[in-house]
Amino acid sequence: MLGSKVALVTGATSGIGRATALMLAREGSRVVATGRNSSALTSLVSEIEQDGGTAFGIKGDCTNDTDVERVVSGAVDKFGSLSILINNAGVLRGGAVGTGDSATQMETWDFNMAVNARAPMAFIAHAVPHLKENESSAIVNVSSVNGLQSFGGTAGYCASKASMDMLMRCASVDLAPFGIRCNNVNPGVVVTNLQKRGGLDDEAYEKFLERSKNVTHPLSLSLGRVAVADEVASSILFLADCQRSGYVTGTSLKVDGGRSNLGAR
Repeated sequence: MLGSKVALVTGATSGIGRATALMLAREGSRVVATGRNSSALTSLVSEIEQDGGTAFGIKGDCTNDTDVERVVSGAVDKFGSLSILINNAGVLRGGAVGTGDSATQMETWDFNMAVNARAPMAFIAHAVPHLKENESSAIVNVSSVNGLQSFGGTAGYCASKASMDMLMRCASVDLAPFGIRCNNVNPGVVVTNLQKRGGLDDEAYEKFLERSKNVTHPLSLSLGRVAVADEVASSILFLADCQRSGYVTGTSLKVDGGRSNLGAR
């Protein structure tokens, strides 16, 4: 049951994170939203409050350990507890292995790893002492189908998401004695700004979406359409809710429209 539980959502200012924060609030959770965009945080909190929910925004950079500690402690200071951690903040910076100079390749690798692999661990490390104090606490990380299979031109992104998947599985074992469940959702193609922030312009992004819908293409989605953020958010809420998924831990839930089933074609 999600009602009145305190949930911390990273990367909450757009896309999947924003949809998740709104959905959690509608279910009665007290939401702590964090991200780097102050105006977007203010807008999100205002929308939740206008809808009758409870929310609090804390600006922070997930790659800055001081910010991570401040965000987690701020959530507990505001609401007195923490029961749910949603590690959603993520980036996609493309780059093929062996393409470009070595410095650029390593910069791309480090950037993907810092946000997608290290930051979730930092939030978990700071949040767990508080999660232990509550019954039926849950951690849900937003990974990707790229963590489950290889895709060309995205080595750093794929490796960082695979790291997140293994972190989840290890954490699920380590935290089980404390009643803390840990799971991942692994989305496929979702209409967000992730790819645009990764370098695609509007035209290239539209072509990417159309290619994804084409069931004859090797990288298509078997359902023949791309997802919207609410569809992933619904899966996150399922994994966060002890009544709906109380016996589920250590699981990667693919929310990819069947894309990973077709990747070998």
